[in-house]
Amino acid sequence: MFKSVRTVRLLLFPMLFLLGACASGPQLLPETKRLPERVELADVPFFQLSDAQGGPSALAALLNHHGVISSPGLVDERMQQLAKEQSPQAGLEAVARSYELLVYPLPGNLDALMQQVSAGHPVLVMQDRLFGGPGSQFAVLVGYDQRERTLVLRSGNTRRWYTSFASFDDAWGEAGRWAVLVQPTNQLPAQPVEQVWLQAARDLQQQGRGEAAQRALRAAQQTWPDAAL
Repeated sequence: MFKSVRTVRLLLFPMLFLLGACASGPQLLPETKRLPERVELADVPFFQLSDAQGGPSALAALLNHHGVISSPGLVDERMQQLAKEQSPQAGLEAVARSYELLVYPLPGNLDALMQQVSAGHPVLVMQDRLFGGPGSQFAVLVGYDQRERTLVLRSGNTRRWYTSFASFDDAWGEAGRWAVLVQPTNQLPAQPVEQVWLQAARDLQQQGRGEAAQRALRAAQQTWPDAAL
């Protein structure tokens, strides 16, 4: 009997450890932990929902952040013109490029997102069950607090939506971990990846934004002198 009880305890402790790890959310890399403990990009604009998914509102916030005067309505109009048959994510990317901004995809981990926010770059994300309901919604990640393990997003009709690392990672994972930067072509992200930037420049070229693509390539050449442009 005592042996059985001991066996149950030995099995139970690892399970409790795993449950605790899941509840606290993703474990950050050492280099992420060395970032500033708390960051919030307070100057990123906010637009309330214009549709159920919030994509036009989120992108309009980023456009205005970069000095492009726009609105959710104007973004939605361009989405209908440029990418009516495409996914919402592809539609938002096409609209961003139509304003000669570069769309830079990020890896699907919280470390990558926090690194960019720490460097001053808000991140456009899509996640499921933001408000406990069905479907996906877009939001803009603008801040984090490592001590409290919380994030701040421009989300839905809330300018400062707080969510835990664990809740965000779960909802973001459900939606496929899509996250992008919308950048001026001369402004590289934190720790840029050469091939990702060059592909983003080619995407601009393919959408007919040749001058913007060339600016992005010149920025790449300054950063990577040996880049195969």
